[in-house]
Amino acid sequence: MKKILILLLGAIALILLAWLCLGRHTPAIEQDLVTRTDDALKSAGIDWSRVGIDGRDIILTGSAPSASLRDKAGETARSVHGVRTVDNRITVGEPSATVAPPPVVLSAPYEINFTKGNSGVVISGMVPDEETRAAVVEIARQRVGTDKVVDRLEIVAGAPAGWRSAAEGIAANLDRFSRMNAALVDSELRLTGVVDSAGTRTDVEQAISGSLSAGGYKHRYDIVVPTPVAAANTCQQQFDKLLVERKIHFKTASAQITPESYPLLDELARVASECPAAKIEIEGHTDARGGEQMNMKLSQARAESVVEYLIRKGIAANRLSAVGYGESKPVADNETEAGRAKNRRIEFNVNIQGS
Repeated sequence: MKKILILLLGAIALILLAWLCLGRHTPAIEQDLVTRTDDALKSAGIDWSRVGIDGRDIILTGSAPSASLRDKAGETARSVHGVRTVDNRITVGEPSATVAPPPVVLSAPYEINFTKGNSGVVISGMVPDEETRAAVVEIARQRVGTDKVVDRLEIVAGAPAGWRSAAEGIAANLDRFSRMNAALVDSELRLTGVVDSAGTRTDVEQAISGSLSAGGYKHRYDIVVPTPVAAANTCQQQFDKLLVERKIHFKTASAQITPESYPLLDELARVASECPAAKIEIEGHTDARGGEQMNMKLSQARAESVVEYLIRKGIAANRLSAVGYGESKPVADNETEAGRAKNRRIEFNVNIQGS
């Protein structure tokens, strides 16, 4: 009895697994059937028929030159492996450019998502073909950098009209946001994000709304413009977090930054760009070894090296200043190696311009 129960539970588990896999890959299966059916029709010289699908049931529409060719289209579609039934809705008469293919019936909404955060952009969801996918991803990479875009798109049939235009419009404005989340679901775009000014917000809303017009999409925007104080506070918090977790390293007794510190400095430059109304003081600190005057000069030189790096990364020079404090502001005991390591540091101090 126990053995029978184990076998029964195993069978149920396999059935559930198969059901989950089938549900997960249904859109891809439908797209494959549409593609193979369309290829079979074109190989038979039938280029006036359009292919739709509902599950594994093919729907043919269009206008055939004759009744025999209409029947031939149905027979060709039925011969495609995997097709269950064919609903032949083809009419007989002159081909009409106004006949549109029926939408693919999906078990879930048709959607695409754009998420931009500190580490880059993730694009996920659905596009109707490889051409649309390549175009959307390339636009995003041009705006935020090739290595900053993660492509998680799937090719699924049944996109609403104007889908590519809408997706490209969102991708083309990614660089205007410091953070953003956009979800285009069926006939509506929901977008939240942070931009640097009211003017930028107006420009972005107009640009994206224009790209939505081809599909008649509705939209809901919640785009925030932080006050200078809020932006400065956010930047200070991010600077502190980065510099607690990691350190800017220099060659011994030198102001030359070591290459291992470049990724950290790049992140610090990115944060600085998110509070453009703030001035940033770069503070250099040393431990107590060596002479006091030598330490003061070394800390000043190291702070200046960091400023120079940030300027090369596009941060305006008039926003940055370098100050060396030498050994005068320790944060740990200089009698231990661990304490001296903590005292050798660079700090960022953010202030609103004009304050």
